[in-house]
Amino acid sequence: MSNPEPPSRENTAGRGQGHGQWLEYQLARALGRWGYETDRNVYVFSQEVDVVAVRGEKEGKPTDWLLAQCKDWETTRIDTEVIYRLCLMAFTCRAMPVLCHTSELTADARRLARHWEVRILTLDDLHRGSLPTPNIAEPTAEYGTYETQYTAREERGSLPLLFMGEPRKQFSYVPGFRPDGRSHEYRPLDDTDHSDGSGGG
Repeated sequence: MSNPEPPSRENTAGRGQGHGQWLEYQLARALGRWGYETDRNVYVFSQEVDVVAVRGEKEGKPTDWLLAQCKDWETTRIDTEVIYRLCLMAFTCRAMPVLCHTSELTADARRLARHWEVRILTLDDLHRGSLPTPNIAEPTAEYGTYETQYTAREERGSLPLLFMGEPRKQFSYVPGFRPDGRSHEYRPLDDTDHSDGSGGG
C-alpha cells in the first residue's frame, strides 16, 4: 500500500514558496520515532540549519549525530551547492548529513551525495522503521552485463598523495570514525591506528 500524497501547498501551513517548516516537522517526528532527540532551526557558527539530532541511546556509530537540511521545493531541482553546504555544516559538527526533500536532485548533486554518503530521504522514507542507509550505487542502464559494479567508496577516489603519506590522515566523514568496507559501514579510529589512510575505502 502506497503512502498518501502530501497535503497541498496552498492549504497547509509551513508549505509553499519560501517555507519549509512543514517538512522540517515531518523529519523531526520521524527522527523521534527512530530514537533521536531533535532540535530545529539552530545555528552552526551563525549559519542556520534545519534539524539536528542526537540518538538517545548511543550505538557508537557516526549516525549517533545527524544534521539535516529540508527542501520542500515544488519545481526547483536540488543542485551541488545544497549538498556542499549540507556536508560543510554536518562535518563541522562531526555529524552525518541528511537531506530530506520533495523535489529532485540534479545528476551531479546525486553523484556528490552518493560519494559523501549523504542520507537522501523522501516523504516515503519518513514512514520507515529506522534511518535509511545512504545510496552507494545506481542501477545500470545495461542489461545482462557482467561487469563489476563499483560502490561510491570505490568511485570516489582518494586523498592527495601528499596527505596520504601522513599516518593520521585517514579519510573520514566524521572525526573519530573511518569508512569500513565497500558499503556504508564505519569503525572507530583508535589512538594506535596507523594504517596508510588510502581514502578509497
